[in-house]
Amino acid sequence: MRDTLLGNALAILDEAGPDGVTIRAVARASGVSHAAPVNHFADRRELMTSLATVIFSQYLAEVERQHAVLSDRGRAYLIALHTFSQAHPWRYSILWRKDLIDWEDPIFLNVCEDAYQDFLQALASSRSNAPSGEIDIETLGTALWSMVHGYSELRATGFFEARNDIVTGHPRLVAMLTLLLPSCGNDRPQD
Repeated sequence: MRDTLLGNALAILDEAGPDGVTIRAVARASGVSHAAPVNHFADRRELMTSLATVIFSQYLAEVERQHAVLSDRGRAYLIALHTFSQAHPWRYSILWRKDLIDWEDPIFLNVCEDAYQDFLQALASSRSNAPSGEIDIETLGTALWSMVHGYSELRATGFFEARNDIVTGHPRLVAMLTLLLPSCGNDRPQD
């Protein structure tokens, strides 16, 4: 029943956005009484946090798909972030909503923290071939993640269009990443 509730919550999210995901709506879509979901989720926040855990796992599956194409795992995380945000805007949007998600939930927090540490290790590995110089890998990770998140949000709102870099001919995101991750410039995923 828990999987059914989460599956229906995901379908509602895709159709109506975060405001449409309520305990009652999920119960109705699941064909159960409005009280039945309480056996699995104490309240809407717990439902949304469980949904965000599922969504983050879907994003990580996209990371693996990108990594199968790209030689650089750190870059795969970033390309997957953009790809996922464009393919699933409502799913992507709730991942960053502290008003909807319990960021103290140990299951959600562990999934996010494990992924973030893997991302940082991947960045550190990709920098091992870069010119020497002391850098805080977490600062680089924050800069890259923030840039891709911002670019993705601006693309989702229609403020930016999909364009290619006029110098390299690469999709804009690929060109931006190459500026900051020059050691991985040969990877050319689609934007």
